[in-house]
Amino acid sequence: MRPIDRSTLRGATVVEFVVVIPTLLMMIMAVLQAAFAFHAKSQVNHATAAAARAGSFNNASMNSMTAAFTRGMVGYYGGGTSLAELTQTQGRAAADLVQANVRIEVLSPTTESFDDYNSPALQTQLNTGNARVIPNDNLGFIRCPRDVAGCNSNPATNSSGQTLADANLLKIRVTYGIPQEKQMPMVGRFYTWALAKMNPNDPDAFRSSLVQRGRIPLVAHTTVRMMSPPIEGGNGSNPGPGNNGNPQDPGNPPAGQPLPTCPWWDASCASCPDGVSTPGCKPETCSAAAS
Repeated sequence: MRPIDRSTLRGATVVEFVVVIPTLLMMIMAVLQAAFAFHAKSQVNHATAAAARAGSFNNASMNSMTAAFTRGMVGYYGGGTSLAELTQTQGRAAADLVQANVRIEVLSPTTESFDDYNSPALQTQLNTGNARVIPNDNLGFIRCPRDVAGCNSNPATNSSGQTLADANLLKIRVTYGIPQEKQMPMVGRFYTWALAKMNPNDPDAFRSSLVQRGRIPLVAHTTVRMMSPPIEGGNGSNPGPGNNGNPQDPGNPPAGQPLPTCPWWDASCASCPDGVSTPGCKPETCSAAAS
């Protein structure tokens, strides 16, 4: 055999290193970035639930929900083992959780919910000024506010498409952007670059601004039942009437295939007791058996 000239193999390991190691490092960093995003999403879910609970007991107040969300995110920003450390961490969280970086939206009750179920008597009693109020007590026995007995409580014809009980469900949506200092180097930038390229005409201006500033957007939803009368406030949802205010009956769905008439013990319908022409019972084994 012709001996191998080792001088011709010099540098092969360096080439392999240059090709493999960067690729392997990027893959590992991408996995770590996904883990960081999962951890952030878990924390945002927790904080969103805390915000919804606070809103439930405080008339759907945006201020109370914002404060509760900030407290719920303290663990994500470092936590602490003493009151002083927790206070310091909450200050850092509050400094980052400004309106430019997090958005809390009230999806329900909507503007139309207050149109249908506002109680002027509660407005006066709670001294809310022009802010409308939906009653929250005795929902199992009333369909309209006591002082507006003639309201339209039929979801099929009113503005909100809700009953009074439905209007007392607080649903919020939180959009939060993971800051760059909590992202993997290079991979985090690749995430935001890819998001911008995949959705260059994002209709959500807030989410688009997060991506442009290098933040990875996360979205969380929570629904709870109100424990206090909802008071109309900021960041409310106004979906408007569907189909431009002209609802239409979509009609019956198309008829599906009939169920196969196979024995109960033959889930794959392989025996074909009614023959291969039976609708819904035409597996390949039927054709094979028939031939």
